[in-house]
Amino acid sequence: MGMKHATTGSFLLLLWLCACASSPGADLATNERLYHDSGYLCKLPGDRSVFVAPLADARQPALDANSLGEFPIAYDADARWERPIVDMVDDLLRREIAASSVFRTVEAQPAAADVVLTPTLVTFVTAAIEQMAGGRSLAEVAIRIQAHGPVGADGSRPELLDQVFGDRELTEIAFRTVSRYVLAGAATRASIVRALQGLDSKSIGRNGMPAAATK
Repeated sequence: MGMKHATTGSFLLLLWLCACASSPGADLATNERLYHDSGYLCKLPGDRSVFVAPLADARQPALDANSLGEFPIAYDADARWERPIVDMVDDLLRREIAASSVFRTVEAQPAAADVVLTPTLVTFVTAAIEQMAGGRSLAEVAIRIQAHGPVGADGSRPELLDQVFGDRELTEIAFRTVSRYVLAGAATRASIVRALQGLDSKSIGRNGMPAAATK
């Protein structure tokens, strides 16, 4: 799972856009100040159809407090969002898949689809970290993608992909920290883009091209 530390420069735009973001409108799928669609578009459009199962929730219970070295971390509760986190991320994942052309069409039923995707939310946390001279914001998101291909002669679908795609955003120390709503949007977008890149690079949505199983 790919994780990264954010640099100061990567958050200048985020600071400008949403330094004052607050709980009203705290929905990644409907508030464009918090989540901008990635615009990911594969160069060779897929010719397979896909069914995307409802996003499952496999997150561990949120920690009340932890630490980064000697500094305490205060994790945010799910209730700070307007809707259940799984519902928001599910909406975004479906929207991005449909717009990416990784697959030819998105089907409403698994029986009608060439490929069945089973996504699972592994991690979704935001937190504030106290520091000696200010604070830091943290957001971490990880999504597991399982893909099964067309039904074979034995009636089963072969596994084409089973991989976790994630992102970790940690800001530099500042007296006025970046909105954790915005940071969650950035981490979610990066995780979804990495998932799309994984599906695209392994030709999961294309016939006649090898798609080796990945663990």
